[in-house]
Amino acid sequence: MVDNPGAGAPGTAGDTDRSVGGLVSDVTGNLSRLVRLELELAKAEAKIEAAKVGKGIAGFAVFAVLAHIFVILLSVTIAFVLYEVAGLPGWASFAIVTGVYLLIALVFALYGLISFRRMRGLERTQLTTSRLGAILRREITPPGSGVAAAEPAGATAVPRN
Repeated sequence: MVDNPGAGAPGTAGDTDRSVGGLVSDVTGNLSRLVRLELELAKAEAKIEAAKVGKGIAGFAVFAVLAHIFVILLSVTIAFVLYEVAGLPGWASFAIVTGVYLLIALVFALYGLISFRRMRGLERTQLTTSRLGAILRREITPPGSGVAAAEPAGATAVPRN
């Protein structure tokens, strides 16, 4: 019997007098070792990828902070340009810039509201779940069973992609 499963060269014959139990034991040991090594490889790869994701998120966070500062300074600059070039009072220049931002925010809020109102929920999931319940209650037969049965009201065929 081999003390260290998988230590021999592949394809070489060891003891020809080995029992089936010994062979099964070697296969089981080799499989468990293979699974353990695959799990270790997956963990190592996951750590490397997690570090890359963390660096990417940090880069986007720095960008977001700097972009926010840029927008604030740009807003102040635009307000001062309106003050100097258009000859508007300071409060009016800043009110115009603030109003423009308010309009932009309202447009995005309206877009979000329209997007939410267009949502229809999980129609296909609701349909298949109700059909599964009807099948389990034996009110209808499963598709492809070859047995015709009356379908409950509202049950329609599920489109297949």
